[in-house]
Order: sequence, then C-alpha cells, then structure tokens
Amino acid sequence: MTLSRRIGSSLVVGVAFLMALLPLLTRFDPIVAILLLIALPAGLFWGLKSIEDPFWVALPLCLSAFLGGIFAEVFELALPITPFQIMFVLAIGLWSIHRSITANRLTLLGIEWPVAAWVALACLSMLFSTNVEDGLLRLLRVSLNFLFVFYLYQVLQTKRQLAILLISITALVTALAGYAAVFTILNPEQAAINIQLRGIGVASRAAITDADPNIFASSLMVGIAFTTALLHSRSMAAWQRVLAVGSLLILLAGILSTYSRSSWVAVVVLVGFIIWQLKNFRFVWLGVGVSVLALLTIPQVQVIFFSVADRALSLLDISSDASSSIRLLLGKAALEMFADSWGFGVGYRDFSYEFARRYDLYSITYVNEPHNISYQMLAELGLAGFLLFHGIILAMGRMSWQAMKHDTLKTGSWGHVLGLTLIGTFIAYFVFHQFLPRFLTNAPLMVVLGSMLAYVKIHRLESMVTDPVSPQNRPSEQLESS
Repeated sequence: MTLSRRIGSSLVVGVAFLMALLPLLTRFDPIVAILLLIALPAGLFWGLKSIEDPFWVALPLCLSAFLGGIFAEVFELALPITPFQIMFVLAIGLWSIHRSITANRLTLLGIEWPVAAWVALACLSMLFSTNVEDGLLRLLRVSLNFLFVFYLYQVLQTKRQLAILLISITALVTALAGYAAVFTILNPEQAAINIQLRGIGVASRAAITDADPNIFASSLMVGIAFTTALLHSRSMAAWQRVLAVGSLLILLAGILSTYSRSSWVAVVVLVGFIIWQLKNFRFVWLGVGVSVLALLTIPQVQVIFFSVADRALSLLDISSDASSSIRLLLGKAALEMFADSWGFGVGYRDFSYEFARRYDLYSITYVNEPHNISYQMLAELGLAGFLLFHGIILAMGRMSWQAMKHDTLKTGSWGHVLGLTLIGTFIAYFVFHQFLPRFLTNAPLMVVLGSMLAYVKIHRLESMVTDPVSPQNRPSEQLESS
C-alpha cells in the first residue's frame, strides 16, 4: 500500500471516529461543538498530510520559533511552555511516523561529527565544573536545538519550499515589527520616554516576543535580509519590489523601536553584504534622498531620528552606558579564565559562576552572562572548544558560500536571492552575538542554520543531476548515508 493510500484510509477511519463522537458532542455548548466539528477534521487532515509531507508541519514550526514567548510578553499569560516547544514535539513525532513508513535514508552534510565532538567536549568539561546541573540542562536544550537544525535540513527538499518558508517568516516578522513600531517610536508618550532614557533599559523599548528587546530585534533580521535581496535583485518583477519596499520600511521601523545597538550593527553588516553582492546601488541613493527629505519636512521623523541617533552615538562613548563598560569587563574576565585554566577552560556554563567569584560587586550590580560567543567558547571550553566551534561555523559558511556562488551564474534569480538571504542573515547573527549571549539557544537563528544547510543540500543534489562527474560529487562525497 502506498503512502497516499494509507493517508486516505486513515482519513476515512478518522471521519468514522468523528461520526461516533457525535452523540458526545451534543453534551457541549452548541458553539463549542461546532468549533470541535470543524477543528478536529481539519487537525486530522493536517496531521495526516504532515506525515505524508513533513513540510506541512515544518512551516508552522519555523514560524512558531519567531513567536518566542509572545503569550507571556503580549498576552500576559504565565504559560510554562512556548508555541515553539509545543510544535517541536509534534513535528518530531510526525516526522518519526513519516520515516517509519517511508524508510528514507538520512542526508548527511559532513558537519554532524564535529557537532557531536563539540557536545562531547562540553560534557567532558563538566567533570571539573562547579555548575554541573545548570550545565547539563543547558546542554540538553542546546542538543535539542541541534536536533531541530538536523530536522530542518532533512525535511526541506526544494528551493520552492525555502522560498515559501522565507516569505511566510517575512510576513510574520513584518506584522510583529509593525506592531512594535506603532506602540513605541510612533507613540508620542513612548517616544518621549525614550528621549529621556536615551534608549537605556527595557521600559519603553519594543520587546514583543522576548523579555530582551535585543533578541526580539534579532528575529527581524531574516525579513530585512529577504526584502533587501528582493529589492536589489535586477530580475524581480516590479510588484515584488514594491511589496519588498513596504515590508522593509516596516521592518526597519520595528528594529529601530527596539533601540538595540547590537542589532543595528548587525543589520548594517547584513544590508552592506547583500548590496555588495548584488551591486545594485540605485535604491541606496533613492533611499538616502527620501530619508533626507522626510527628515527635513516631517517633525515626527525628526524626533525619531534624534532619539535613535543619540542611542547609536553612545556606542562611541563607553562611559555613557553601563552595558558598554560591563562588556569590556566580561571580555577581560574571559581572558583571565582562559589563562588561569591553562587553556582548558573553566567548564561549560561555568562562566557566570567564575565571574561572580572574581568580580562579586559587578555580578550583583550588573550582569554576569558572557556577552560574546567567541570569548565564551574560549573561557568555558578552552582552546579546543574555541577552535572546534569556529571550525564548524567556518565549515557551514564555506559550504553555503560555494552553493551561492554557483547561483551567481543566475544573479538575481530566486536561488541566488535565497542564498544571499540565508548567508547574510547567518553573518548578521554571528556579528550580533559578538555583543549578546544566547547564540546556541536562539530559536530563529536555528531556523536560519537549518534552512541554510538545506540550501546546501538542495544545491548539491541539483549538481549531482546536472554534473554527476564533478569532483564535488565523487562517490566518496555523496550525501546519502544510511
């Protein structure tokens, strides 16, 4: 029996089961009963389609990653779990059923063993750690994120699916950015507070999906990358560029409303990378001209500009913001930990404990989490962890770059736009997390990593079809592994 026939048979059985439930539904309120009659068959159909094609559940799973803790932050619901966690369990369960039916082989890209080695090193480092319980819990969470990345590049099979995914994510984050902008920088009361506070603290900064405005800001970078690539691509239709411009303006307003300097630096790098790759500068000069005109003629834009400019210029004065000076102290402490441990590191997740022990005054007054992923690896896992982690990052970047360069033969095509979006966002996230923690637990970043590796896989499969004798596609480097 084929998978489609199994799905059809299961659907018939499900409908029969629902018919048997009709007497029970009469005991509910009529509105509740009607909603159940609609939701149950729809949910059953969606679940069965997800078993047949896992992309049906992968798409809402990825979207839920960008919602973060929206229930707690916006709706003030004290739920112990997030939409992403619910969808993740459901997606892995449905994918397991799919694999048990189809028995397809897993696709390996060559980075799985280095990642496993990094996890093993983190476990080994906890043998001499003083914070074992927290380390194990965090490593479990990180390992589940790695599983999520692995799941994504198994499930995503075509560039069309990647395009649908990026379009859906962009639509979602545009809506979130619009909400953030309306209630922050476009709100006169909030704008006045930000001018007084100079964007310091979290009292009036947009943070819809996370308690930290910086993390919310980073979730908008995928949409900014995608719309920037669409806008500057020479082969896109006019209506696509118009939609991209509108979405990009909303996203930029949203990221400004967070007053997150780290994300602003990352976005500058991101946009510069994409424009440099596409070499289309017309819209840059047009955007500068329109911005200057708006600044000279619209008072509200002037207020926003001076408020944002004051926050941005504080980057040059570390004494103006305690967060800038504490970052330098955290970096100094990381180098001390590395040296004092003879290059072996203090143990995974032991940075905070060691910092509190060395700088007890600052650990009470400010933060003690490492705010740079590079020196975190150096301090906690030593030279071996530092080299292994950055080797994995470089390997992923190199594979993606090679795949994208192949698509530059069709500069501005959808394949090229997808590659630019994913690689540009990957670079932006790496820059962003040189200033902030949570690199390995950032769910939107994991979506980007999984999609980027899926892009590499799809490119290699296409190359195997068009050029099977290429050195890149020698039998020793085939993708499929049992």
